[in-house]
Amino acid sequence: MRERSEEKRKSVKDRVPAEVMDVSEDAVTLECHFPKFEEGDVVGFVTSGGVVKPLGVAMSGGRFVTVSLNGLTEVEEGQKLELCEAEVLVGYDLQLELLDKIRKGVLEEPERVASSVIFGEAWSDPVVKKAKLTDTRDVRDGFPLDDSQLEAVESILGLGRGNLLLIIGPPGTGKTRVIAKAALELAKKGERVLITSHTNRAVDNAIEVLPVESALRVGRPEKVLPEIRQYLLGSKAKTALGQKLREIENRISQLKEGLRELNELKKEWYNIGYKDKFESIKVKLQSLQSELRKLCEERNEMLSSEYTKLVTSSRIIGSTLIKSWLPPLAKERFNTVLIDECSQASIPLALLGMFKAEKWVFVGDHKQLLPIIQTVNDKEVLRQLSVFCYLLEKYKRRSLWLRHHYRSNSDIIGLPQRYVYEGQIAPVDQCRSIKLEIEGYPDNMPFLSPDLPVVFLHVDGNEIVERDGSRRNEYEAEAVKRIVTKLRDLGVAGNEIGVITPYRAQRKLIADLIKNEDVEVNTVDSFQGREKDVIVFSVTSTGDMSFVEDENRLNVAFTRARKKLIVIGNAGSFGPQGLLSKFTSYAQEKNGYFGYPIDRGLARF
Repeated sequence: MRERSEEKRKSVKDRVPAEVMDVSEDAVTLECHFPKFEEGDVVGFVTSGGVVKPLGVAMSGGRFVTVSLNGLTEVEEGQKLELCEAEVLVGYDLQLELLDKIRKGVLEEPERVASSVIFGEAWSDPVVKKAKLTDTRDVRDGFPLDDSQLEAVESILGLGRGNLLLIIGPPGTGKTRVIAKAALELAKKGERVLITSHTNRAVDNAIEVLPVESALRVGRPEKVLPEIRQYLLGSKAKTALGQKLREIENRISQLKEGLRELNELKKEWYNIGYKDKFESIKVKLQSLQSELRKLCEERNEMLSSEYTKLVTSSRIIGSTLIKSWLPPLAKERFNTVLIDECSQASIPLALLGMFKAEKWVFVGDHKQLLPIIQTVNDKEVLRQLSVFCYLLEKYKRRSLWLRHHYRSNSDIIGLPQRYVYEGQIAPVDQCRSIKLEIEGYPDNMPFLSPDLPVVFLHVDGNEIVERDGSRRNEYEAEAVKRIVTKLRDLGVAGNEIGVITPYRAQRKLIADLIKNEDVEVNTVDSFQGREKDVIVFSVTSTGDMSFVEDENRLNVAFTRARKKLIVIGNAGSFGPQGLLSKFTSYAQEKNGYFGYPIDRGLARF
């Protein structure tokens, strides 16, 4: 409830006045005072009592927004509303309603079975049943699945109703390929499959592997990867409706522009007292508004019909966990749900996905980030709230590992392989040849050598603690700037360089120094599921190291790089037994440890 209260405060603060232009059976068109919403946004409105109620999901955006109604009938033409973004808030409400149903025991049969998986007694039987796969090739690139990937896919295909499977997928082991292959094979068998996660990117990664004609993506265009937009519901609907829809939308655009011009003229003439002309403009405005309402209604009906057709006919659908419970997916049910990145999904959030299907596959990595809950800081509590960690403890015998790493240089994955995953994964032979492609490097920057994939750079700086508790380190930030500048000079593409840090204040400082939009600068928590050729990680902290030295967070930081990982920090502040200290020793072992005294070192960069 505290999480919901905080989200409500932010939603109510950031709102836009709007007026209802047209209401049909299942859609409403509103004119906003300024553009705020885009296709796929969850739109809510604030009541006079300050309560946020969901209105529906935007089918089109801009100043004139068309919303697919969420079973709401209490809005009417001419009504004035205060609109706000409501997806996260609605997500909390959905989880609270679901938990209340479980508490009261008012569940339907599939929901009761799903609930018992979480809250009932654990099963003791291991994963044994498999369905033989005849085509063992990867969906996109056609290479053969390795033994652990094949076992995972065949086990997914062999699941019976009311069963679950846990796939442990460390970085670079092909978990998205497993998800895509399993989804496509299940669809071939006539099943409906939901690919979901708490993040858009995790959903996109799996959908991207699938053929466009085989999968449908439900979400907002601005929140999905550009290459995924051809899979989007809105894009497919507009393609299917073709020229007729384009003509209607062109005429709507003309009417909107005409209304804008007339409104400006009406205001001008009213101010100077031209009453006769003012009245004549009012008549023209009413005519244009009437035509606009009719066209909006026609477009709404066309889109709603096509949306329904696409959703009901699609066998593979990708959406976030929250959007799977909102129009147009609210009433849809599936045979199998595949939940990715679920170490970060809380139990109530994951139940949203489970209640949509009769078989459940959880794909995650218990050694990466746990759920982010603003009101909980205790790591052990967060671990208990993580659906993947919870189920892995409860159903150890129903888990499978993906064991072969393909993405990064062998030395980069070597440290997590040794200290985090305890030998459960191993890089394939090709990983030894994954190196940075540059010719030469400055004598004063030997750590940029392509033959040194793992580097620790000791910079004798100190943290500065901000008022909000965040931290920055100016010496480290300056070192990062110079390294990134030199990498760009050596021909490394900006979009293949990632700079990460545990702290928002350091992120801002580094971004301000680099001033290059191609180079992504972000926090560790924002980089899970991502990868770059080069990662520069600024440790930042030199005081209380408990946040930085969290093993899960460091594991994310250390596994984002494909070709080169550079860690910058003050080695004197590291705990003797922590993963940072192990990293410095590992870097020394790989001849990648470099020390630069602050007074002379930065000048030599």
